[in-house]
Amino acid sequence: MQMSSTANRRGGFYWIDDKPFVSVTQVLQVIDKPALRYWYGNQIYWEMVKDPNLDEKEAMSRPYQTSKDAMARGTTVHTIVEAWENIGDVRGLQSQFAGYARAFDEWRQTFNPKPLEHERTVISKKYGFAGTLDLLAEIGGEKYLIDVKTNADANLYDEVQLQLSAYEQALKEAGERVHGLYGLALGENGEFNFKKFDSDLLTFLSVKRLWEWQNKGKCNKVGYKGGDTK
Repeated sequence: MQMSSTANRRGGFYWIDDKPFVSVTQVLQVIDKPALRYWYGNQIYWEMVKDPNLDEKEAMSRPYQTSKDAMARGTTVHTIVEAWENIGDVRGLQSQFAGYARAFDEWRQTFNPKPLEHERTVISKKYGFAGTLDLLAEIGGEKYLIDVKTNADANLYDEVQLQLSAYEQALKEAGERVHGLYGLALGENGEFNFKKFDSDLLTFLSVKRLWEWQNKGKCNKVGYKGGDTK
């Protein structure tokens, strides 16, 4: 089953035929992220250094503006991949995010991929989750499932493995197989990091159970049952 990346998504769930499927990215929010806590505190510290007259509320709100910039980077990834699919080139993209386009173009020239699909929403009826994968591409005659990230230094975090594992399961339920699971990090400096991950659905499902336990009230309110296995 396939649907658009924006239709029928609300409250951390994808809604298909009025039935909720928890978002893969919503599930992964339950994982502790020490680096993110450090980043948040660091952002507040430097805002106070720049302007010691900030009150507590103003200082605490400043990191959220940076988070909005990160969301804009995600939109830029969509623009880059769409340009690649349509015209086969992204080097003409001019914006504050041009470094990510250069990184993507360097990856494209290195691996010579062929775009198949991007921003496709996939669903696991068996386990009750859904998500929107970034990219399916053919490399060396094989189909690759690729999740694309953007950050300053082209870093890839371990959660990418679980995100890809969930999408792979949803593809399997749709009768599709992929040759490899890969994370592609695009750096602001024009560099890229392309890394293979092993499938680990069991760990993702364990994280999902923890999310369900922490959000029992929300699940009950929307009638979320956790998939056909329950």
